[in-house]
Amino acid sequence: MAFSRNRIIKIVVMLVFLCCMLFANFFAVRMMLHYGVDTYFYDKLLVAYTVGGAEGLKMELRNIPVTDKFPRESMLAKDFSVRLETLTDPEVFLKDKVDKSKKLVDLIRRLRSVAIVFMFIIFAWQLMVNFSGRLKLKNKNLGGV
Repeated sequence: MAFSRNRIIKIVVMLVFLCCMLFANFFAVRMMLHYGVDTYFYDKLLVAYTVGGAEGLKMELRNIPVTDKFPRESMLAKDFSVRLETLTDPEVFLKDKVDKSKKLVDLIRRLRSVAIVFMFIIFAWQLMVNFSGRLKLKNKNLGGV
């Protein structure tokens, strides 16, 4: 069974539209939530370190399991408390983590916006193709009378 060129183009356009829709509505939102929690967590620790030094940081780490809003936050707290022993300068580490997380969230937001623009372009293109096809059909039917 051979596919025509138009059929292949329609299938590819539909797949691109589907991929953009899935990314924009599901994957990007979940990834932004994931990296947003990371940003929130490390930024909270950075503020605690800036205000209270090493003691303030340790106190904030102890309070996280009690005031835990996200399950990921308590996992990050456990991981960071183990890593804290080996860190020579926690402030640099925390600033680096906050910056990386913010950049990733920003990148994902931009990619999501691009996917939404692609979906809009594909939708508009399909409308124009369908409208021009109907006009051709209408002109063909009127010309035959």
